[in-house]
Amino acid sequence: MADLIHLIYNSVATGSQPQQEVRDILTKSRTNNAASQVTGMLLLAEGSFFQVLEGPSAAVEETFARVCADPRHTRVTVIIREPIARRAFSEWTMGLASLTSEDLRSTEGLNDLFQSAQVLEAIDPGRARKLLEAFKNGRWRVRLNGALSVPKAPPPPLAEDAADAAPRPGTVRPEFSFAFQPIVDAQAGKSIGHEALVRGRHQELAAEVLNRVPLHDVADFDEDARRVAVSLAARLGLKGRLHLNIVPQVQSARNPGLDSTLDAARRCGLTPDRLVLEVKHEATIADPVATAQWLQQYREHGVLVSIDDFGSGHAGLALLDHYQPNMISLSMWLVRNIESHGPRQAILRGLMQTCGDLGIDIIAKGVESIDEYGFLRAEGITLFQGYLLGKPGFEQLPRAMLPAEAG
Repeated sequence: MADLIHLIYNSVATGSQPQQEVRDILTKSRTNNAASQVTGMLLLAEGSFFQVLEGPSAAVEETFARVCADPRHTRVTVIIREPIARRAFSEWTMGLASLTSEDLRSTEGLNDLFQSAQVLEAIDPGRARKLLEAFKNGRWRVRLNGALSVPKAPPPPLAEDAADAAPRPGTVRPEFSFAFQPIVDAQAGKSIGHEALVRGRHQELAAEVLNRVPLHDVADFDEDARRVAVSLAARLGLKGRLHLNIVPQVQSARNPGLDSTLDAARRCGLTPDRLVLEVKHEATIADPVATAQWLQQYREHGVLVSIDDFGSGHAGLALLDHYQPNMISLSMWLVRNIESHGPRQAILRGLMQTCGDLGIDIIAKGVESIDEYGFLRAEGITLFQGYLLGKPGFEQLPRAMLPAEAG
């Protein structure tokens, strides 16, 4: 598999008339980067540049080093740098905030992104498209007299902290299976996937099952559980994504679970982009560097990453920087009675803006009341999971219900 990444950054033009220079930038970029197999998109609006570079990691980094040295812009800020399974752009293109017909006719690769959004519509859904839309809507604009500053050093690592409660020692690995709970896209009016929840053979909850697993067997159990979940979901006829809970801190450098999970998915006809690894927030703080490296190996294959139970305990905003997830799920603490709780509402609005700027989807989990759902929906949340929309089904994929059908 090709070692592909995309690097997305923004910057501010130093010249007074940057549009006079963009054609030269585009022409040279298309020529130079074709030779190094780097593709991407460059946008200019209100004197602010926004660029996506994609290709082999070494080539992208080399190209970005040249970009940083270009005197035609300053305040170069990396927004995201992550592995990708495939390219989103087949050729170099550029979008301008204001175009003339002559601009479009005279410059190859120049597009009317900000007028008809045709370029955006042609891009595969994913983080790059989300960030491009955020730029189109006025985010990520940098000005020389603005308040944005470039970090002088990377953020400090999260404090080392032990995971909450270790499983009680035992000698027999428990029998287990799974229940599946639907995840609903309320805007589209349909289920988009299911979360796999560990259950005992008599439908005991996950905590009870895991407490029967010997500590030295947790890594093997974690791997076995993912394979069982993939196989069972496929056998039940899963149509959307499968969300899998993981315990990353128990994985060793050998990562036996990586290939076996993906192999199980391939055998069952599930492509990697239909798998979502849900990282429990308490599991991410023990060794953030190792966790990020562990997750990256999956992301290179196209697997998506989510931080679960975001907003409680140690699940702070630093996790968005450390792991750059594709999505997060809100903690039930944040969701519960949010329609009548002002501080939680303010937290939600700030989190929505941050995630919107970073291209991160938000799932509201644990939604149990019409009032909770109504408030979150009015605020712009579209993805939901909870008893109001569908309870977990033991060894079945239950039908999701929109609230109008519930009750």
